[in-house]
Amino acid sequence: MTLQDKIILIVGGATGIGKASAELCAARGAKVIIADINESAGNQLAAAIHAPFLRVNVTDEQNVERLFQQVNERFGRLDVLIQTAGLLKGAYTSIEELTLETWKQVMDINVTGSFLCAKHATPLLKKSRRGVIILLSSGAAQHGSSSYAYGASKGGVTSLGITLAGKLAPDNIRVNVLHPGNIRTGMKLSVIEVDAQKRGESMDKLVAESHLGEPEGMAKVVAWLASDDADYIRGNVFTR
Repeated sequence: MTLQDKIILIVGGATGIGKASAELCAARGAKVIIADINESAGNQLAAAIHAPFLRVNVTDEQNVERLFQQVNERFGRLDVLIQTAGLLKGAYTSIEELTLETWKQVMDINVTGSFLCAKHATPLLKKSRRGVIILLSSGAAQHGSSSYAYGASKGGVTSLGITLAGKLAPDNIRVNVLHPGNIRTGMKLSVIEVDAQKRGESMDKLVAESHLGEPEGMAKVVAWLASDDADYIRGNVFTR
């Protein structure tokens, strides 16, 4: 499997699964572009893998539109969009106590951010021989979450991806929605920390009991989905 010369934009690529995916895609020959709101981590990774970094706020349409204009100006097309930017807030907060502000913030980044990235990526992906969109959902979309807002938002991402897959197929754009399970990311560890405090138990104990997978393992799935070898794969992809 090779990604030689594929132009791959990874939104949310500065940390976690996005970071691991950027590193692996670059190692397999892709021309990777890292986009994230986290400038410090993004620039550090970009320097390490010799890739451009572009700052983006996925909740701001003008900002997202400018991101894709920059990709077009530099490369003239886009082969793969990998949208991993996400937020989990409100873990273990009751429905009575969950604020509308938290709900909207999570929905804005996870659902609206995915919509805006797909919207503005599509014209560039149409220029590719085989365009690909990979959206990051979660097992929480099927099995529930510690956060009402996060679980609902990932359900929205899943439905968005399913709809995109059907609508964009005539344009030769393949859409996959990736559903990771428990992966050792900063986001997941922060949830475990809240749970540990709530239970009055050791975080190390709960981390061990969670049997977390590694971002590098998820990156292998992402890189494969980005490749032509995954051309027959459609819709949802579930992992550990």
